[in-house]
Amino acid sequence: MDLRKLRYFAGVVEARSMSKAAERLHVAQPALSKSLRSLEEELGTALLKRSSRGVAVTDAGERLYEHCHILFRQVDRARLDVVRSVERPSGLVSVGMPHSLMAVLALPLLRAATQRLPNVRVELRQEQSHNLAAAVRSQKLDFAVVAQPRSTAGLALRPLLSEELFFLEPRRKGRRARHAPISFAEASSRQFVLPTVGNGLRAYAESQFRARSLSLNVKYEIDAVALISQCVVAGLGVSLLPGGCLRNDPVYRDLDTRSFDEGGCRRSVVICRSEEGVPSPASDRVVSLVEDMSRGLISSGAWLGGRLQG
Repeated sequence: MDLRKLRYFAGVVEARSMSKAAERLHVAQPALSKSLRSLEEELGTALLKRSSRGVAVTDAGERLYEHCHILFRQVDRARLDVVRSVERPSGLVSVGMPHSLMAVLALPLLRAATQRLPNVRVELRQEQSHNLAAAVRSQKLDFAVVAQPRSTAGLALRPLLSEELFFLEPRRKGRRARHAPISFAEASSRQFVLPTVGNGLRAYAESQFRARSLSLNVKYEIDAVALISQCVVAGLGVSLLPGGCLRNDPVYRDLDTRSFDEGGCRRSVVICRSEEGVPSPASDRVVSLVEDMSRGLISSGAWLGGRLQG
């Protein structure tokens, strides 16, 4: 049954007059009469008795009128509940990030969510980017913050920022920080410590050297990104890591962070959602927090080499 027809019917019952009901409902009387006839045909029974003295309700009409009040209250409650969910969102929001982004975004995001969204519980999951994209597709995660995925099938992407990837080497004791740019050709002659094959960061690094017909000499493969910088400081090799995770790294002061010349080396970071999912108000608010936190980290210089996009 059409909710509009039911409201017209209830309006006529309460007004006890077609003309008065049409005036109160701001609808033409012929249209009102047509709607009521359609409702009676749909239910297969008369709902109103029309006479020169006005309109009376049949027994069937009385029963329907009682149900109308229940239905209208439920609709009003549903509307109020939706409005409240937008104004004061609540519930669980599951967010995925790889370690390189978790290291810079997680703590600011959780602090902001605690202050601004007290009824929302944020659950963070750390994984490699391709695994996070798969979890978003299957709607096991509300959204993920990842480097531009290689496959975008089934995903809705929202540009967030771009970040620079820096060449890392140990800083010699007593020597001032070295920030002079390095060429890919010079970097190609060094031994690298990088994540294992299949990791998005490893694939991106390989693509940068391959595009210049250069080899990438990987001596050690380590998926724990936090350990890679320690290996560099220990003199086990050099590396290539995104700037976002460097500022808070305990060994940052023991590293020389150098940009690549030839236009540098940058990757895009996006907010990734399922094309099929319907975002909750709470999820939308957490996405906004991620954007706010990213802007703040970049403007304060905490996101090394970060630039806003979108």
